[in-house]
Amino acid sequence: MTNLIICCDGTWNNPSQEDNGVPAPTNVVKLFNAIGDHDGTGTLQKKYYHPGLGGEDMGLKEKLLGGALGVGITRHICSAYHWLGTQYEDGDQVYIFGFSRGAFTARCLAGMLNKGLLNLRGISSRQAWRRVESAYKSGYRKNKRNRIKSEWAAFNRGNGLKVQFLGVWDTVGALGIPDDLELLNLLDRPDKWRFHDSKLGKNVRCGRHAMALDELRSSFTVTHWSNADKHENCQELWFPGVHSDVGGGYAETDLSDSALGWMMAEAESQGLGFRSGAVDQLQPNPNGVMHNSYRGLFATMRSRPRAIPEMGLDANSSVFHDSALTRQQTSPLSYPEYYPHRSLDVGESITLPVYADTRWNPTHLFLNAGEEYTFSASGEWQDSADTCDWHGTEDDKLTVGDIIRSTSAFLGRFESLYRKLTDNNATDVLGTKRIENFPWFVLVGAIANDSGADNAVANDGSPVAHEYIKLPDFATPPLKVTQAGYLYTFPNDVWSLYENNHGSIDLTITRVS
Repeated sequence: MTNLIICCDGTWNNPSQEDNGVPAPTNVVKLFNAIGDHDGTGTLQKKYYHPGLGGEDMGLKEKLLGGALGVGITRHICSAYHWLGTQYEDGDQVYIFGFSRGAFTARCLAGMLNKGLLNLRGISSRQAWRRVESAYKSGYRKNKRNRIKSEWAAFNRGNGLKVQFLGVWDTVGALGIPDDLELLNLLDRPDKWRFHDSKLGKNVRCGRHAMALDELRSSFTVTHWSNADKHENCQELWFPGVHSDVGGGYAETDLSDSALGWMMAEAESQGLGFRSGAVDQLQPNPNGVMHNSYRGLFATMRSRPRAIPEMGLDANSSVFHDSALTRQQTSPLSYPEYYPHRSLDVGESITLPVYADTRWNPTHLFLNAGEEYTFSASGEWQDSADTCDWHGTEDDKLTVGDIIRSTSAFLGRFESLYRKLTDNNATDVLGTKRIENFPWFVLVGAIANDSGADNAVANDGSPVAHEYIKLPDFATPPLKVTQAGYLYTFPNDVWSLYENNHGSIDLTITRVS
């Protein structure tokens, strides 16, 4: 028997990457390097590593297309499958790891193995690749087992191949052109991407998923296992930090070492062997450096807080890693207070500032399903040069800003029409309001709950919207929460124009039942 280990790296990631001249491998690379030649019982271990999309030694065009749009992911899935088909023998144990889009690759590979594994030994390389490509296109993507030729040798009589362990860091399924890039999205090919099953297959004996609490990039919305609570041995755990604070790739590894150490321990409990002393090289620090991934080019694109359970409750402690809870309790002084626990009893109120130039004002208040709240506000803020209260700028006064906004409203009607024609609800035409059917600059509440969707992200990385609420509508009749989540607030403005806003409004939130 042999342990066969496959490691799929993340977007633009490879073993030689650096962060300001300092080696900065991902957790995939570090885990690959930590694997021993034999496990604790003396079983031989063979390992396979594939650089991430855009991380291979290719031309600039391939790097950009692979990293930005996920072009080439089919080749990555098939390459790993091909290696397994040439190495596997009856009784071998299979372990699969991945980060980011590499996690997507790893999960797709496990899904493909659920259809069976071809025996590629003893045939030419050309024949082997032809069979793998056919198995992928016809057997996996089209879900037609009978399209695979019966005379092709397969293990387990062509039934699903067991995967001993599937471990992934912060799965991102962002493939193709995001839906909020309207005209470019018309060039997209959804049929090419929409094959991913977000479920953890029954052929996987143990599944583990480390997820980032603090990633804001909309196109990096995490893809959960939709059946995590139903699978016999599956755990998804939240860790502090952004995408690469969990999956690795920064020179500072205070946070990513926690996620790596957890994954190594979980895999070791399932029979994987690591080099002696490997885990001792990790130096996790829950209060260490947390990076900002929402910068540079990404800062010009949409952001979106993730839908997470309420932190600070004993009932939810099992879904947060100890490092997240420790950081919440100590809250390092170099950063804003980390997820302060805030709740209201019936009859209690809290007043918080809502800043006009901030796209997501956190209230740190978790709204539970069934609770009821009312809202009131005092003060005024400015949309550029126009002053208004929490009801927004749409009043009887005619200003230059109104003329500009009327032009934007015309674009908004085009946006609505485009959404209907293309069935693309994520469309965001430049110059239009964030919530097109809400008034300009009205105070909006956003409950970060994925609007209750089981799977919050499409295959091109475009997430479903959170639940948006026009708060002045609930000054007297209370808002009854139907889907739980943390509450954020913002004025309804053009996404790219918040920097010309000024002032703040004091929002009072009262729990009434």
